[in-house]
Amino acid sequence: VYFGMKIRCVDDDLTRSIVEYQRSVLDAVGIINGPAHAEVMLTKTGPCLVEVGSRCHGGEGTWKPIADSCVGYNQIDATLDAYLEEGRFMALPDVPRKLRKHGREAFVVARESGVLRGSPGFDDIRKFNSFLSEEVAVHKGQFMPLTVDCFTRPAAFQLLHEDEAVVEREYERVRELEISGMWDFEVISPHKPETGAVVVVDPFSSGAQLAARVLTLGYKLIMLFSETDSPVASLVQQGTCLQGEKIQHDDTNPDSMSALEDTIIKLKEVPHPIVAILPGAETGVLLADKLADKLKTRTNPLFLSTARRNKYVMGETIRKAGVRAVKQTIASDWDAAKVFLRDWNPDPYKVIVKPNQSAGSDDVFLCNSEEEVKRGFDKINGAINGLGVVNEGVLIQEFLEGKEYVVDSVSRDGKHKVMAIWEYDKRHVNGQFNVYFGMKILCVDDELTRQLVAYQQSVLDALEIKNGPAHAEVMLTKSGPCLVEVGSRCHGGEGTWQPIANGCIGHNQIDVTLDCYVRPDEFDKLPEFKSSMHRYGREVFLVAREDGKIKSIPGIDTIMGLRSFVKCEMCVQPGDELKKTVDCFTRPGAIQLIHDDAKVVEEDYETIRKLEANGLFELV
Repeated sequence: VYFGMKIRCVDDDLTRSIVEYQRSVLDAVGIINGPAHAEVMLTKTGPCLVEVGSRCHGGEGTWKPIADSCVGYNQIDATLDAYLEEGRFMALPDVPRKLRKHGREAFVVARESGVLRGSPGFDDIRKFNSFLSEEVAVHKGQFMPLTVDCFTRPAAFQLLHEDEAVVEREYERVRELEISGMWDFEVISPHKPETGAVVVVDPFSSGAQLAARVLTLGYKLIMLFSETDSPVASLVQQGTCLQGEKIQHDDTNPDSMSALEDTIIKLKEVPHPIVAILPGAETGVLLADKLADKLKTRTNPLFLSTARRNKYVMGETIRKAGVRAVKQTIASDWDAAKVFLRDWNPDPYKVIVKPNQSAGSDDVFLCNSEEEVKRGFDKINGAINGLGVVNEGVLIQEFLEGKEYVVDSVSRDGKHKVMAIWEYDKRHVNGQFNVYFGMKILCVDDELTRQLVAYQQSVLDALEIKNGPAHAEVMLTKSGPCLVEVGSRCHGGEGTWQPIANGCIGHNQIDVTLDCYVRPDEFDKLPEFKSSMHRYGREVFLVAREDGKIKSIPGIDTIMGLRSFVKCEMCVQPGDELKKTVDCFTRPGAIQLIHDDAKVVEEDYETIRKLEANGLFELV
């Protein structure tokens, strides 16, 4: 692919040998009059012809001002002189022996394809010290294909300066802009979109709401399942109806590359251009990254995909970038874990043991002795976790003391926007130290929330989450914020928090995620964060304190009569077995509260807590 060209004079053995060779070619093919444009490869054995045209140099002649400025004449004018102005032609030197200035033509290379919304990098180039002129072939609103030849070149810039170093430096800046900063795409897609299709990988949890939004916006929905018989596929909010094509990725195929290619073939057979590929749930993150990379839709750098999913690699990646990270190790055998613990010797002895790739507080243990760590290690290692993944090793981390928050964001081309901040209410119950009781929505209106946002964005930059949603859990410790983990997907919990975000902030992460990919003008309208709230809201995660068969749920009527009550999402009904709540997977339901008065929300929240202790469930 042509990236550019630099004008040279005949001032050394190399250029002299090329000129001598080219003249022998002209003589051999009988070019005795008019122009010639010879492409010559300089090999180890000397010059060799690629091809020669009996016409002027092409490229729409955009190189002409460079030639005029650097050698004082150009091939097009000299061609006419050869035929019409003999005296002027004869006055020209045989070869240009010295350059008056230095020049290059930069052929812009498109590394992504899609519909252009703008070309901000062009404004940067126009400010170059060496900028001379430009030729732009693709404009706002047009589809720009990947550059593979001269016919798919989106633009060319002519650079000229007295100082060769300036030209070279600014030429390389064009190359940098091609990678990041040259384009603003309305939609990134491999083909010119008509009625585009959006792929949601694992459309469950909040991913089901993301998929429903795809249909609302008028796009075709493709539901792609990363795992066969996923244990979390049933986590879909009540009343969600999804209609679209379904594709099953073969995760049972031992040849993962072959399985990936088979899925790509299925996607390419869809009769609509694919404009976005998004993970719906945590389980879909890795496959969505791979597919988006292969099909050239908007995505994040693939080389950090594992760091965005594997909690251990995640922590080490942000630490390497200079961001505060938890002390940790991952071990698949107890001897290695024991060596780490004894070298560390935590004081006080508080150690977290958990799976490396799960979610929802699945099998997370707070251990106060080496013996407790061993019990947790043995329970986790090699077991199938709540997401249906085999735990290959156990994550052992320092216990972070403090208040836990969530920062939900959506990014586009590296521009991060905060969707909401949530303050978790986690308590010790049923023998588990970190059970979710609820969460309260916050805006960015004080030093604490600004500190959380700044920290979270440093995490996003370290993991190169440049596009799409992020759900970051951050512990505010005495020494400042520290990452618990971040998911490159929307906030989960089946998306039951959505009405709270809409009512209190005015938008929600699920809708804005789709805007980021297919409605960039809507994304641009949003502020980087909201510094005030319209109303106040909380989500109550119901907590069951006993096991048994449910006879009735009498407390629901009381809850629905509360002043701040908005919505109820129950995971159990009369006749179902109630299990003690120890994680998100054993939560019996969730209640959404919103009111103009924060005090009313807090009072109703506490009323529900009292009902849980006495009066919410009636067991057989």
